[in-house]
Amino acid sequence: MDMHKNLLASISPELDKHVNNDMKEGIEGIIRLPDESEEVLTLFTEWAYTGDYGHKSTALRNPADPKDPWPILHKHLQLCVFADKFNIPILQRLAESKFHTEIKSIDPKNERDTTGLVMVIAYAYDNLPSPHPILKFLAQYASWKLGLLRAVAGFNELILTQPTFLKEFLMHLNGLTAMPQTP
Repeated sequence: MDMHKNLLASISPELDKHVNNDMKEGIEGIIRLPDESEEVLTLFTEWAYTGDYGHKSTALRNPADPKDPWPILHKHLQLCVFADKFNIPILQRLAESKFHTEIKSIDPKNERDTTGLVMVIAYAYDNLPSPHPILKFLAQYASWKLGLLRAVAGFNELILTQPTFLKEFLMHLNGLTAMPQTP
C-alpha cells in the first residue's frame, strides 16, 4: 500500500518516527505493519487522504453477508485500536463514533448476532486499553442481552478468559430493559 511520506509523518508522531529515521524503514521508505490487516490499512489510507472512511471502500462490508453488522463493528474497533497504537486521536474519535452509531441500530436476536457480539467484545477487551469507554459500554450491552448470550458457549468462554470484562459485566448486571446509552 502506498502513501505519501509527508502525509504519514503529519498524521502522528509515531508514524513520523517510522518514516523519518536512519534505520531500514526510513531509508527504504517502507513501513511494515504485520499486525494490521489489509482492510484496516485500506480504511486508514482512505481516512488519511479524505478525512473519513467507509463510503467508497468495500473493506467494511462482509461479501458473504453484506447485511451482517458485526464485521463492520469489528473494523471500527480495529481502526480504534490502530489509532490508539499510533496516537491518532482524530481517527480514534471517528472510529468510536462510527462504532456507536452502528451498534445503536442493532438489537441482537439470533445466533449470528450473539456470535458477532461475543467476537466484538472479545476483540475489544483483548486490544483496547483498560479504561476505554467502549469496554464499559460493551459490558453494559452484554448485560442488556444476557438472556440471549447465556446459552452461547463463546460467551461462557469470554467470561472465563476475560476477568476485566466479567468484573465490569457483573457491575452492570441489573436487568437493563433498554440498550445502554453510548458515551
